[in-house]
Amino acid sequence: MRSFLPLILALVFMGATSAPSNVGDLRVRWQIKLGSVADTAPLVYGNSLYITATDGTTYAVDTTSGRILWRFATQGPKITTSVPAYDPATHALYAPGVDGMVHRLDPVSGREVREGGFPEQLTLAPQTEKNASPLHVANGYLYAQTSGYIGDATPYVGHVVAIRLSDGSKRVFNVLCSSHHELIEPQTCAGQRAGMWSRAGVVVDPDASMGGRIYVATGNGPFDAAAGNYGDSILSLSDDATQLLGYLTPPNYNDLEAEDKDVGSSSPSMLPRQPQSATPLMAVQGGKDSVLRLFDRTHLDGLHPPLQTMTIDSLLFSIPGVWTDRTGTTYVFIGIADGVHAYRLVTTNRVSRLVNAWNTALELGREAATPVVGDGVLFLATSSGLLALDAQTGRRLSNSTAIGPIHWQIPVVAGGTVYCADQNGTLTAFSH
Repeated sequence: MRSFLPLILALVFMGATSAPSNVGDLRVRWQIKLGSVADTAPLVYGNSLYITATDGTTYAVDTTSGRILWRFATQGPKITTSVPAYDPATHALYAPGVDGMVHRLDPVSGREVREGGFPEQLTLAPQTEKNASPLHVANGYLYAQTSGYIGDATPYVGHVVAIRLSDGSKRVFNVLCSSHHELIEPQTCAGQRAGMWSRAGVVVDPDASMGGRIYVATGNGPFDAAAGNYGDSILSLSDDATQLLGYLTPPNYNDLEAEDKDVGSSSPSMLPRQPQSATPLMAVQGGKDSVLRLFDRTHLDGLHPPLQTMTIDSLLFSIPGVWTDRTGTTYVFIGIADGVHAYRLVTTNRVSRLVNAWNTALELGREAATPVVGDGVLFLATSSGLLALDAQTGRRLSNSTAIGPIHWQIPVVAGGTVYCADQNGTLTAFSH
């Protein structure tokens, strides 16, 4: 059993698969209470599951029995909704804290390993800057991004942190005051906000030809490329986060900032290579402006329009899910307030577009839910239960009401088991 959260969140799943198996009823394998709410997704590796609660405590859980193996607690002024990351090369677990730090742990014992620069600081202002999004390991780096807390209380400045795991050296890209290449005290920057708080975090390009470049989407803050300020934008950075390779910014960026319509309420989702297209490497991105964008991720062209824009029925807070069926057709799924909307990627005369495939009416709430696809089955954690839908048609396959209310929790599929936390502080494993 092996599941890496970057694969789930950056690709949410990608890859050809057969038609959905007969899911039947989702049966509870085990259910445990954590000491606090984990408003996030779990990470599964081998026979262990790792999850961080909002109070900064990381738990290791045996996936077979549900037994809690160890706890690692941090102390700080507020909360985190981040997710641990596992490095298979060094067998190290990286855990977020509420202390503005990321900690290196032994994944078997939970013991903190204080070497190689760890614990590493992600912000100088944990009272006003938060590590809200998942940590990711890729390209020999640990990636993190920061935002403010609920209410947008300044001072805070969104920044991307890339920590080289071989020596603990740290690179920083501040999305405001970007001429500064280290962590800054947020009040020293004339611009404010532009935090990155999506449920996906830093997204790594999976295509080998892209050299491991990374993508982020920013929230409200000033946009002025000449001054190095990139509020309400999609950014492409080099793998070490030292170079800005491109940006894509809606021309109405002033309105977006004034109306609190963060582009960065979600993150870009990578589409698989489309050899028949004139733009074979694409991505999709949506935000609180209720616009879904299809763009060429090899060339983010400033204020110029993307390949396609589609108005959607409400704000997007969830991560677009991506799946390729056995015919090679790529689908994009979004969860918004009125349900799940599915789109097919169609290429005609080398021009690629998204077209409506199906939608399922569901009451998902303002911040909705993130669709996760495995074996042709789309799983969705909602406050009405854990749903399983046929990814090709939207037909409901199963529904379990064994989970409590949902906010930002995302199910994870690994080894024929679905794991999901809820707002009651419960973690549940389902067989399907």
